[in-house]
Amino acid sequence: MPKSVDPSSLGPRTAAILVIGDEILSADVPDQNTPFLSRRLWELGILVERIVVLGDRRGELAEEIRHLAGRYDFVLVAGGMGPTHDDVTREAVAEALDLPLEVHPVARELLVADYGERLTPAEAEMAMLPRGARILRGGGRLAYAFRAGKVFAFPGVPMLLQDVFDAAAEELLSAPMYKETVWVRGKEGDFSEILRAIQGRHVTVGIGSYPVFIAGRYRCKLVVRARDRGALEAALGAIQTELEIEPPPEA
Repeated sequence: MPKSVDPSSLGPRTAAILVIGDEILSADVPDQNTPFLSRRLWELGILVERIVVLGDRRGELAEEIRHLAGRYDFVLVAGGMGPTHDDVTREAVAEALDLPLEVHPVARELLVADYGERLTPAEAEMAMLPRGARILRGGGRLAYAFRAGKVFAFPGVPMLLQDVFDAAAEELLSAPMYKETVWVRGKEGDFSEILRAIQGRHVTVGIGSYPVFIAGRYRCKLVVRARDRGALEAALGAIQTELEIEPPPEA
């Protein structure tokens, strides 16, 4: 977040993640981008409220992007930015936002610098972006993402997406979110009524219960989330007072 921005002056923001690729749906390629984006958005205080995975079909993608852009503050799209016939993200974003595609001079320069004389016509078409889009540069490579309105479109290769994300993070502004984790002895049914009562008294705090089976017995990880630090501390205090807390398991 830029130093000139006071986090207390910001409101809470929401986001949707759209992961594109038939290879993700068929599990030919593991999805590494959703965990990364979800984690980084959380760190920025942005609540991810929807995650969608779709195949390489332009019309369906455009419809989904339009729908998500109408509901959430930010839409992060991963994949479909390459030079092959199944890379249709640029066209889908343009269609969703009712914008024409045109050559972006900065994108063109980056492609020429990256490919040099090896640049093919198909690769040159990657410089065709929705009118008014802004390029987001990576720190270590010539890869880029682009922003059009509230839509951020990233390359699908995890290494490239992660490289360029910090540039986007400067524009993904939100009120901060706070989180604490505690471990509770027993299985969920042992303390579910107590936890329900605690949640009822702390309605602005999110309390998630995630059971695990470790070393032959049940334990539960409770994750407590809130926009207000004081509210989080109050709920956390109730949990620590009313439930049997244990140290976290050894890694």
